[in-house]
Amino acid sequence: MKYAVIGLGAVGTVIGGLLIHAGEQVVLIGKPAQIEKLRKQGIFIKGLKRMDRMYSDEVSSDLSHVQKGDTVFICVKSQDTHALAEQIRGHLKDTASLISLQNGIHNATELNTLTGKTALAGIVLFNAVYQEPGEVEVTLKSGLLLESHPDHQETLQHISSLFSMNGIHTILMEDIKGYQWSKLLVNLQMAVTALTGQEIKESILDRDTRDILVATIKEGISVCEQAGITLHTLPDIDPQKMLWRMSTLPPFLLKVGSHFMGLKEGARNSMWQSLSRGKPTEIDYINGEIVELAQQHSLKAPINQKLVDLIKKAEQTHATKSFQPAALKRCLGVTDGP
Repeated sequence: MKYAVIGLGAVGTVIGGLLIHAGEQVVLIGKPAQIEKLRKQGIFIKGLKRMDRMYSDEVSSDLSHVQKGDTVFICVKSQDTHALAEQIRGHLKDTASLISLQNGIHNATELNTLTGKTALAGIVLFNAVYQEPGEVEVTLKSGLLLESHPDHQETLQHISSLFSMNGIHTILMEDIKGYQWSKLLVNLQMAVTALTGQEIKESILDRDTRDILVATIKEGISVCEQAGITLHTLPDIDPQKMLWRMSTLPPFLLKVGSHFMGLKEGARNSMWQSLSRGKPTEIDYINGEIVELAQQHSLKAPINQKLVDLIKKAEQTHATKSFQPAALKRCLGVTDGP
């Protein structure tokens, strides 16, 4: 069994590093600017159990190298899925399977449609901050959910075991769609902290930001429920539990809770990281997904619509702090919480 990992940002670097650490054969495929540094310095993951620098014998920016992978992890941004699928479909093994570890709802379906290969969804519950090519820090040590499949169960169980042994508890799920929507609801907060420039822990402890987060996620849950979507309870970071904590617990208990969750200082979301590097964000595949769902069912999602508009403006200026929390709260029309 040989693996390929396409996309060497925060998530792809963690996945590739764990596979190498477990002694697996791995082809790492990333951007040309990343490759030389990865060849020289390998992968270093902070925040998990002690790991030395890890090196793959095969590191390339050439997508044709995907032909060596029996199982291919797709870790690129959602907006790049379509183009990537068209580029790799002629290079994939006949028996290859794809695992999408991307934000959003529809990536695995799109990969399957465009490549004709089995494409399974995955949900990343851990948080990792990309520091430089090959170097990341896991700032929230949590797990991974993978869609199960009867034809690939042995491989999936092997992957689950090796990730779990190395600090990323991995669970196989038969019905993953309801978990995907729950994760998307959790991810609605990313636009908020990308606009305020706050670290994740800072946003939880700030009263104004907390009010925005609660209102944003509540709106998302309401749209999903009215659209007939069944939400499944996520481990550790379920949106309903988040709402209850942020709405009822005092700051000192929220601080204690974030400590026990393993949320580290410096933890930032991927949308802020994209803005900080001058890259397009995944806003259309996160908050934009709620806006589109609302439109399909003749509903409204004004807070999420406004967040989409503000993030797109921030993309144009590469702004990593567009608002103070109180100013963003007024802009979004969010009222004070209890």
